[in-house]
Amino acid sequence: MKKIKYLILVILTISFSIGYAQLNAAVVGNAIDQGGNCYIITQDLLNQAGGVWYDNAIDFDNDFTINYQNNFGSKDGTGADGMALVFKRDPTPQLGNAGGGMGYQGISESLIIEFDTYQNNIPSEGLLDDPFFDHIAIMRNGNPFHNSADNLAGPVQASNGSINIEDGLTHEIKIEWIASTTTLNVYFDCVLRLSINQNVKNTIFSGDDTVFFGFVGSTGGLSNLHQVCFNSISFVDNLQLQDETICENDDVQVDATIPSGVTYSWSPTNGVSNPNIANPLFSPNSTTTYTVTIGDVCGDTTVDDFILTVLPVETPTFNVVSQICEGGSLTSLPTTSLEGITGTWSPALNNTQTTTYTFTPDDSCSNSITTDIVVIPLTVPTFNAVTPICQGETLATLPTTSNNGIIGTWSPALNNMATTVYTFMPDTGQGCVDTATLQIDVIAPITPSFDTVTPICEGDTLAALPTISNDGITGTWSPALDNMTTTTYTFTPNVGECAIPTTLDIIVNAPILPIFNAVDSICEGDTLAPLPTTSTNGITGTWSPALDNTTTTTYTFTPNAGECAITTTLDIVVDIPILPIFDAINPVCEGETLAPLPTTSNNGIAGTWSPSLNNTATTTYTFTPNAGECASNTDLTITVIPNSIPEFDVVNPICPGEVLQDLPLVSNNGITGAWSPALDNQNTTEYTFTPDSGQGCVASSSLVIEVLQPTIPSFSLPDFICQGDTDLILPNVSNEGITGNWSEPINNQTTTIYVFTPDPNQCASMVEKEIEVLPVNELELSVELISEPFSDNQIVVATATGGDGMYEYQLDNGIWTTQNTFSNIRGCDEHVIRARQINNCSIDAIEIFRVLDYPKFFTPNGDGFNDLWNIECLSNQVAARIYIFDRFGKLLKTISPRGMGWNGTYNGALMPTSDYWFRVDYLGNDGSLRTFTSHFTLKR
Repeated sequence: MKKIKYLILVILTISFSIGYAQLNAAVVGNAIDQGGNCYIITQDLLNQAGGVWYDNAIDFDNDFTINYQNNFGSKDGTGADGMALVFKRDPTPQLGNAGGGMGYQGISESLIIEFDTYQNNIPSEGLLDDPFFDHIAIMRNGNPFHNSADNLAGPVQASNGSINIEDGLTHEIKIEWIASTTTLNVYFDCVLRLSINQNVKNTIFSGDDTVFFGFVGSTGGLSNLHQVCFNSISFVDNLQLQDETICENDDVQVDATIPSGVTYSWSPTNGVSNPNIANPLFSPNSTTTYTVTIGDVCGDTTVDDFILTVLPVETPTFNVVSQICEGGSLTSLPTTSLEGITGTWSPALNNTQTTTYTFTPDDSCSNSITTDIVVIPLTVPTFNAVTPICQGETLATLPTTSNNGIIGTWSPALNNMATTVYTFMPDTGQGCVDTATLQIDVIAPITPSFDTVTPICEGDTLAALPTISNDGITGTWSPALDNMTTTTYTFTPNVGECAIPTTLDIIVNAPILPIFNAVDSICEGDTLAPLPTTSTNGITGTWSPALDNTTTTTYTFTPNAGECAITTTLDIVVDIPILPIFDAINPVCEGETLAPLPTTSNNGIAGTWSPSLNNTATTTYTFTPNAGECASNTDLTITVIPNSIPEFDVVNPICPGEVLQDLPLVSNNGITGAWSPALDNQNTTEYTFTPDSGQGCVASSSLVIEVLQPTIPSFSLPDFICQGDTDLILPNVSNEGITGNWSEPINNQTTTIYVFTPDPNQCASMVEKEIEVLPVNELELSVELISEPFSDNQIVVATATGGDGMYEYQLDNGIWTTQNTFSNIRGCDEHVIRARQINNCSIDAIEIFRVLDYPKFFTPNGDGFNDLWNIECLSNQVAARIYIFDRFGKLLKTISPRGMGWNGTYNGALMPTSDYWFRVDYLGNDGSLRTFTSHFTLKR
């Protein structure tokens, strides 16, 4: 029965008031209403919590009884905790602590009935003093501790026949309060299991007449599906049954089934199809109150009733509605018939056409009826259309009798200045006739429109003007056309046209002389920009002849057709180019400075040279005259003579301080000169040779003499050794290959500084190395077991002393680690822990210990492996005893750890594969008597 505490939530719809009002439930957390007075309190999920509370007050001065069924799930070894019914002084929904608190821990001034299925007796789960069997207890003030004064009754084994109630079965529960004797009784599977006699109204609720109740629950690291269904509640009216209504000659099926119901008896029996079943058909001739008496599996009786109202079948009648003209007023139809039957009409009222309306009674036992409201269509007067008139024309009087003989009058008065809609209003007494309208269009006079005539040049031909306007108006023009002067012409519309006269101007222009800017003279061959085809005064045209950039030419401009202009001419002058003249330049040595070339020729032409001056190679330079100079390009060549380079032999690298021979003052190719700077035998230096003057085109040269830096030898040697170590050797060759000798032999007793001196001619320096000699420490080791005996996670802490404080540890020849805490240690064999200094300068310390453990399973199949179950870790305790139980709490075997153990039989019979529970009594390390309870598995 290894489980985490869970909470059971029960949703009720009941009340303790005298009027038997329905309960008002407020669900919190994860509780689920299944309908039919059944609820899932916790699903089979981890970490669920919830509750349901009711705001209906209870007075413990009155008797009450609650009958319901509980299912505690089917997970015994890994299931949740149980259920709790809580009474408290206010209706506010509340959840207490989960786990061992079962959701009610911490709810003050409370009375609790708990059904607990988990034993909380270790510190991590709460030392609640729970028994090992599933139990019932009556608690108060939100305190789940059975060893406290708040434990009013129990705990007792919940089931009379088994220690386990998490069996997947439905269990019958009855809670009974007898006010006259202040007795609270708790029944489980029809058997009274627990009672208390206490005036809880005064001792817990301070005499309060209004006490409220609810159910709470939760899951945690383990889970179970918890369910509750109600059979009957003495203070609830119509827990199962609700009043019904039927029509005459109809029937209805009513279901009074309760989860624990066995027998059902209905009275009276008239109109009942079968008075001895839970859900008969009822068909009485008149309204009747039916009562059902239910016997449940425990022999208790529940009585419930309901009223079945029988309504007569009627047909409603209404007064006839008179016919109306189309569009006339319709009064709303009455919603109560002449017989007093209420209902509604459809569709909505329509005064435009004859419609059938249906009356639907509110009472389902009355018949629907229909009625027709006749709507007579209207006759519309007809008239001949009136032809449109021009604004101001005379209008004839409109007829007062329509073409179809309807007499009436027109409005408004006739108007010959604007388009108007006139309304004909029929005289009264002519039946269902409608009004009519007639529109007379009055057309506003049109102003004829014509396309504009493009201006002409004086003397050009003028085309005749059109006699029909763009908008279709015909007429004549005056005066006659004139192509010599600008004139305004008048268009007069013909008789019968609804239009007014208009005018049109035709402009006659005098010819213009085109004007152009003069063109500057150009050098022969220069590019000539195209001449503009539009004069400065806006005349467009063309030039002739084609442009010529080799000779002076006169060009003629001819205006384009349509330009009111005359021709004109333009002269462009072309000049002959000049050749620039410069003095020759003498040859130079390679690298010698070159003076800038002159940018103005001897004959006054300005320009630029290219490419840039080059004093390293003979080059031809080109002179390009500036823009605007009428001159041609010319070339000039400057000769550059190559230099001779002094040549010398290479000088080999030296070590710092070696003698350097003087450098030669005559090169290998015969050039004399001097060196700088002075010779330096300590640093790598570049020396420059400067030739003497008067030797022609010769250049300086350089020579680098490298002075090597000494190599610093390095060795792979430790920083320390342990006192007495003999493994260290000082090598005579460094990591860089430098050979030499050490100043001292190896000393394994005292810290020593060793000096390495390189052999000659290796360009290397001396080095020192200090090697520390550490003392060898003898360590002490202590081991402490910090977990509870038989814990699934046995933990020990190892502590080393006597060294430098930097230690590492090893358990059972495993890996070495700096962690000194070891967990998950199992088995009854001896375990070995070792300790040493991390620098290995110590003597290892060793400690041997044991932990208490037990086998989690055994297989008594006679193969010689795991055939017996015992706790060998206690074999040294003569007084230790082990008690073995089945899952129902029956004692199967008592054994001693010093004996052979249990072979999996009871009274000679083989026990089946299952989980079995045990309790062991033994002595702790402090000599006190201790008890441990758990379970193991028998496998076959």
